[in-house]
Amino acid sequence: MLKFWNGLAIASCVTGLAAIGCGGGDQASQGYVPVPSDDGSGGSATVSSGVGGQPPTKPTICPDASDVFEVDPAPSNLLILLDRSGSMHLRIDEQNTRWSLTKAGVGEILKTLPSDTAAGLAMFPSGDQPISCCEVTSGNYISCNCTASELPGPEARCEAAAYDEFAVDVAPLSPVQAEKIMASVAASDEEFYWGTPLAAALAGSLDRATKLNLDGVTSVVLLTDGLPTSCHTSEDPEANDVALAIDAVTDGLNSGVRTYVVGIDGEAASSDPATDLAVNLSVLAEAGGTATSPDCAMDNSCAYLVNVDNFETALSSALGSIALEAASCTFELPMPSGGTPDYDAVNITVATGSTNHTIPRDKAHHNGWDYLPAKDKVQLYGSACELLKADAEAKVEVVVGCKTIEN
Repeated sequence: MLKFWNGLAIASCVTGLAAIGCGGGDQASQGYVPVPSDDGSGGSATVSSGVGGQPPTKPTICPDASDVFEVDPAPSNLLILLDRSGSMHLRIDEQNTRWSLTKAGVGEILKTLPSDTAAGLAMFPSGDQPISCCEVTSGNYISCNCTASELPGPEARCEAAAYDEFAVDVAPLSPVQAEKIMASVAASDEEFYWGTPLAAALAGSLDRATKLNLDGVTSVVLLTDGLPTSCHTSEDPEANDVALAIDAVTDGLNSGVRTYVVGIDGEAASSDPATDLAVNLSVLAEAGGTATSPDCAMDNSCAYLVNVDNFETALSSALGSIALEAASCTFELPMPSGGTPDYDAVNITVATGSTNHTIPRDKAHHNGWDYLPAKDKVQLYGSACELLKADAEAKVEVVVGCKTIEN
């Protein structure tokens, strides 16, 4: 819910970030009245009245504030896009494989997400049947003894249309929904799927997620251990180009859907940057709008990388960070009905108990807040985000009218 004050109930006054300097008028002097909600919920927002019908005390962060908005986290929708290619069955240790540990990580993120999150599952490859002519050797390599007829062609697997249906549709994350997701993942425990059609999986899944037109913020969490393979043909020799996957997440971001990237055994290096997993997954995360920091491209660290040495710890940390950011620390900005917002005159505060924390804008995304690419939402990072996790009663306010405080 948004709470408005300073004359925002007046029809002639532009509401939102552009309302700096807007006068109170006659209606404001008579008190405050309910106004239509700007949060997309279809309900109504109540105007904050203060004591005796007077506006509440303006925050010390901005004594000349023209508007103050109390905001709730934007509704969160999370699609897990899980790589189930055969290489996910390579062993991490004597008891665990990439697949088994990643499956456990998916179970943990479902427990971490707030109960009002909507979640779903998509997996790739899709469109083909699993094969039985490949196995993981005692030396932990993939060995295949397949005839041409045993290997599926790219016709179904490498088309975006193969991913226009999810394994589990996005729905509120009830215990039943979580069970559906985990049961769908477990069904592939013993299956070996051929190839990594990453571009097609991203293009189809992101297109479907976009067309759902879900309220709030929609994010895709990609978990993969490889770059695109097994989609090229003589007619389309460039079908495995990672640029196609980058195009897909770029299009998704332009449509309002972010893509988080988790590289399973993501530090497997190549002497050629064009085929290096960490390098390409970092570019993919940056294009998907979820770079870990604005300067992460300098050392190819924009994606979350999980390796053999710290697999369980790194995966848990990565998915925990994603769950916190995607589901608890993203807020929709109150937007004006006309005019241009002054994005340099916005501040964020978080109230926990009797303490009011001023959160600086941090363009490096370490500890503070920053705008998401479309500037219609803000994201809290680091300790600022942890404040919300630690206090279920924490309140976030958007304060308009004073120069933005930055780190």
